[in-house]
Amino acid sequence: QGTFGLCFPFSHSVQAVSMFATMRESVFLPCFCVAVCSAAPALRHAQSQFDDWQAPDHSRVAAASSTIVKVWNDGVRKLNMSDKQVIAMESAMQATYKALPKNSYGLLQHNAASYLVQKLVMQVYHYSIRGLEPDPASAETNLSDHSNKHQKISAPAMLQSLLESRNAGHGLSLRDAASLAVMINSLVMEHDAALMHQAFECLNWVKLLPENEEELSVPTVIKVIQAWQWLHRHDFHTDEDLFVEQMSTPVHAMYLFGNLATELMEAKFYYERHSRNPFKAKTLSIAETMQLAQQATLEMGAWQDPDCKAMKRYLIKLNPDRTGRVPLDTVYNQPEIDDDQDEQLFRFSESQDYLRSSGGLDESDPSRPQVLISNYLLGPQNCYRSNAVHTFCCLNECDALLTEVESVVGGSSAKLDVLIPLLGNLTTDSMDEPQPLSTSLVEKLSSIAVHNGGEVPLHGRLFAQWLHFAFPYECPYPHVTKKDGAGSTLTYFHGTADAKASWSDVEMLPFVEEEHVMLPGFRSFLRTAFMLLALGAIGSQVSVLARLQAHNLQHDVIGVDLEKCA
Repeated sequence: QGTFGLCFPFSHSVQAVSMFATMRESVFLPCFCVAVCSAAPALRHAQSQFDDWQAPDHSRVAAASSTIVKVWNDGVRKLNMSDKQVIAMESAMQATYKALPKNSYGLLQHNAASYLVQKLVMQVYHYSIRGLEPDPASAETNLSDHSNKHQKISAPAMLQSLLESRNAGHGLSLRDAASLAVMINSLVMEHDAALMHQAFECLNWVKLLPENEEELSVPTVIKVIQAWQWLHRHDFHTDEDLFVEQMSTPVHAMYLFGNLATELMEAKFYYERHSRNPFKAKTLSIAETMQLAQQATLEMGAWQDPDCKAMKRYLIKLNPDRTGRVPLDTVYNQPEIDDDQDEQLFRFSESQDYLRSSGGLDESDPSRPQVLISNYLLGPQNCYRSNAVHTFCCLNECDALLTEVESVVGGSSAKLDVLIPLLGNLTTDSMDEPQPLSTSLVEKLSSIAVHNGGEVPLHGRLFAQWLHFAFPYECPYPHVTKKDGAGSTLTYFHGTADAKASWSDVEMLPFVEEEHVMLPGFRSFLRTAFMLLALGAIGSQVSVLARLQAHNLQHDVIGVDLEKCA
C-alpha cells in the first residue's frame, strides 16, 4: 500500500536504444523523470487487543522504461485512432465528466482528472490505481507523511502528466481521461505478464513445478496463480523461505486467487466443452495460463468484495442507532474473524493514530472516539498489500450511488425538485427498500442549494457530507482539510462533541484548483531549461544503454533465466 513512487530504470535491452531514438511524443520521458524526481487536541488513546499489527509499508517498485514507453506509444495511437477501448471508457465516464467542474479551458484540472480516472477504473476494472490521486491505498501517506518533499513520480502520474502536456498543461478532456484509464490498464496487464514469467521461474527454482509437463494440470495452474499473487506482495530475492512456506500453506489472499482461478478455468472448460477431447485430462497451455492471470486481475476486485461486505455487516451490527459510527473501544473488543479454512478474514487491529491519519475516526468528542464505518471500509488498511501499479480495495458503493445521480442530472449541479425524489429512491445493500428522506436531511439539502444559488453542486464538499448522513454505511465523511504553517496537510473531523450527526458548513471543492497565470517570458525560460535537461538525460541514458548492448534479452521461455530467483 501507499503511494507508488518510482523513477524508471532504463531497460538493458538493445531494443530500447532504437525506441528512444525514434519515438516522438515520448522522447522527453527521461527528462521528465529527472525533473520530477529532482496542532491537534489531546485525545484519549484506545488500544487494540492485537499488538502485532504493523502499518502498511510504502513499497516502491522499479519499472522498465521500455514498458512505460510501449504503453504510452500504444495509448497515443489508440487515442488518435479513436480505439474502441477508449470509446467504451469514454462512454462510461461521460456522466461523471459532465458533473465535474472544468477550468477556463473547458478541461479537467489535475485533481478532477485523477478522481475521474480512479473512480471509473474501480467501476470498470474493479481495482484501485496506486500512485494516482485520489488513491485509497495511499490515504495515510497523503494525510500524515510529509517527510519526503521530493517523492518520485509514479507510473500512472507520469502518464497523466504526459497527456496534460499535450494540452499545454491545461488539463484533460474526456477523451484524454478515457485514454489514461486504458493506458493504466495496459500497464497493469504488462506488469501481470512479467510477474507470471517470474512465478514460473521461481516455482521451477524451488522445484515446485512438475517435470516434463507439456501442458499444465489444474492443480499446477492454481499453484502458479498463487505464486503470481504472492509476487505482487513480496520480493522473492529476500523472502525465498517465506515463498516456500506460503506455497505449502497459502494465506487468505492466495487462497482467494486460487479459488478464482478454479472458477475461471471451469467456465473456460465448459465454454470449450464441444471442442475439447472429453477423454483427455483438462489442462491449460502456458499462454492460456498467462491469459487466466490477467483475467483474474479484472475479476478479483468483485470476487474479493464479499469479504468487505462481511466486515460491513459485522460493523453495522455494532451500530444499532444507525449513525454509521461505532465506539473505538467496542471495535477493539471484537475477536478475529476467520474464514471457512480458519484463515484470518478480518480483525480490527489498526492503531488509533493510524485510523486518525487515514480518515477512519470521528474524534469530535475527544473522550469517545468512534470509527466511521464507511471511512474505515474504504480506508487503505482494507486494500491488499501490493508492490504493483494496482491493488484491490473494498469497492466504493457511494461512487455507484453518485453515478446514478450524475446520469439523471446530466450536469454539474441540480435543483431540489430533481434531487429530492431521485435521492429518496436510491437503495443500497444495507437497506431493504428506499428510505424517505428525513425532514432534517431535506433541510440540509435545501441549505446547500441556498449556499449555491438555488442548485446543489454534485461534487462539492457539502453534498458529499450530505450523502454521508443519508447513506452512512456507504458514503464516507469528507474530512475538513487545511494547511498548517509549514504547508503540511492537516485533516480533522469537523463537528461538536454533543452533536449526534455533526455538520459543517465549510464548503470545499477539491476538484477546482487555482489557475496560475505564467508570464510568456518565464514560460519560455522554463521550456528552454526543460529541453536542456532532456538533452542531458537522453545523452546519459543512451550512453549507458550503448554499453549494455551486449547483454542478451531474456527469452520469453519459462525456466531459461533462473538467476532472477537465486
